Amino acid sequence: MRCVLVSPPGSEPVCTPLLGLAYLASALRCAGHEVWVVDGAAPFAPDTSETLAAFVAELSPDVVGVHLKTLEVRRAYDLVAPLASLGVPLIAGGPHATVRPLEPLRHGFDLVVTGEAEDSLPALLDHLEDPARVDGVSFVDRGIHRHRPRARASRDLDALPDPHAALDAFFPEHYGADDTLAPGGLLSSRGCPAACTFCSNAVTGRRFRYHSAARVAAEAKVLRDRFDTSAFCYLDDSFAVGRRRMNEVCDALEALGGIQWTCTAHPAHLHRDILFRMRAAGCTGIDIGLESVHADRLRDIGKGLTVERALAVLRDCAELGLHTVVNLMVGWPDETEAELADMLEFIEAVSPIAGAFNARGVLVPHPGTPEYELHHERAGFTDWWLHETLPYEPFPAAWDPVEVVRAYAADAALDRNFFGHDEAHLESMREVLCAKAHHTFAKVIARSTAADAPHWVAAAGAR
Repeated sequence: MRCVLVSPPGSEPVCTPLLGLAYLASALRCAGHEVWVVDGAAPFAPDTSETLAAFVAELSPDVVGVHLKTLEVRRAYDLVAPLASLGVPLIAGGPHATVRPLEPLRHGFDLVVTGEAEDSLPALLDHLEDPARVDGVSFVDRGIHRHRPRARASRDLDALPDPHAALDAFFPEHYGADDTLAPGGLLSSRGCPAACTFCSNAVTGRRFRYHSAARVAAEAKVLRDRFDTSAFCYLDDSFAVGRRRMNEVCDALEALGGIQWTCTAHPAHLHRDILFRMRAAGCTGIDIGLESVHADRLRDIGKGLTVERALAVLRDCAELGLHTVVNLMVGWPDETEAELADMLEFIEAVSPIAGAFNARGVLVPHPGTPEYELHHERAGFTDWWLHETLPYEPFPAAWDPVEVVRAYAADAALDRNFFGHDEAHLESMREVLCAKAHHTFAKVIARSTAADAPHWVAAAGAR
């Protein structure tokens, strides 16, 4: 069949092909289907429902699959009417469709695929007349909504087709390029063993699965040799799980040579010897999810971490020359002024050893998470994604100091105020966001032109 996969337009431009859709396109090709991927969030792609649907129509698809994310789901539903005019099956998938499979059916989709879809979507295309034969599919049967059991996630990730094999299914001109582009990163694993209350991890689940070290190195080699890309990011939910695995992966990447990479990792897995191996294998930076600086909060959100452990990791990273980004979150339902005051003190104290802090960081209650399920009725934000879109402003394309600090410190979720914090508390939250931004760019300035630092900091404070 001729299948077109669509990612809806978004508020923030996506400058490289989406790795998840590349995996899916490659799996469909291996099953004998013709595939195109239209990324509506690319900067030069059709950016309205009508123009995007018209572009899809020119590809003459037999079936259309749409990727649903919570923050952009209204834009996905806006596509249903113009795409329905094509008279082909409309299939919803992705993280939002996985946690809310009934919702896309009510908004006009014919079928929903939940979880990882490299196996279930090709199987569904073989059984469009009888979707009840395919696990992980939701559909309407004689007016009744049917939900097949969740398909088992692939345990052997090496059996998945190489996502790079389908990058020519994307349209490079939509990204402002003349030739096939590499994705923005790679995956060495799927799943996250943590159980944080702000994360549903719906698609890949809690079971940690991983590529072999040989496959990890082979994909990095493709980026280096085919795309002349020596620096990239691992997009794993938690990269550093498993001491033996990490040693094998680092050995393979070090032997490959000529690459630099970053990742996101839980501090509990970042032992000093592992950090040393990562550095030798080309790692230059790590995003570290701390989220809170209060022991009780860390316990309540299921972080499985102490501040002392995180500080030890930050010190080790600083000594080994690894750049760190410390992720901190604010806006918890029962958050106190004392918590925010302590976070401000922590930011000031840890700045000498932290490379940077994360942008934004106000809690958004996503469906399928405990933070949503426990509070949406009381706080009055049930199904909020159907009624509103968080107006996040795009990050600046250039490193203009005022604009970058603005982008880091501005957070649409702060203004939305999901949990009904009073004005004084909102102002304290804003102070934390600004502190993260100012300290981050003070470090950037120190690494570039120290003489410009007073100008940057003063400009940021003026905003």
